Amino acid sequence: MPRAKKLPGQAVDRRNGQRAALPAVTLVRFPLPRRSDGRKYDLRTQRMWSALWDDSRLSSVLAPVDRELVIRWAQSVDDWIKALEQAREDPVTVGSMKQEVASPFFSIASQALAVAERCESQLGIGALNRARLGIAILAEAKGLADLSSALDDDGGDDDDPRLP
Repeated sequence: MPRAKKLPGQAVDRRNGQRAALPAVTLVRFPLPRRSDGRKYDLRTQRMWSALWDDSRLSSVLAPVDRELVIRWAQSVDDWIKALEQAREDPVTVGSMKQEVASPFFSIASQALAVAERCESQLGIGALNRARLGIAILAEAKGLADLSSALDDDGGDDDDPRLP
């Protein structure tokens, strides 16, 4: 029967006897970048952007690799808000065969909302998404805390594994 795998932070490198250190890297707050199409962000989008960064539990787990995902989320939310406003201004339009059809902006809003929701599930925005991510965050935090305490508690009483 194979040996059980050691928990993160308890594994020791066979070559030097040192425990592996897990670097903590977080994404630093950055301003909402300009849109490539030159349009300005809706005030609600700007408020949501600020709220994302003001939530320390959520923003503290964002890594630099998440930057484009966060930007995509903000732009999709903004597209959804603007398309929905346009659709509500004129909800029924005339189709190609002179029939009444729903505004095409409803479809645009729906597509933008789908992208925003996919981003939210990955970022942990929303109660259920936060709960799903929270389990992983707590497990990672516990693992890092265990690693940190193990390194701090090492009083040097252990024998040097390199010596015979």
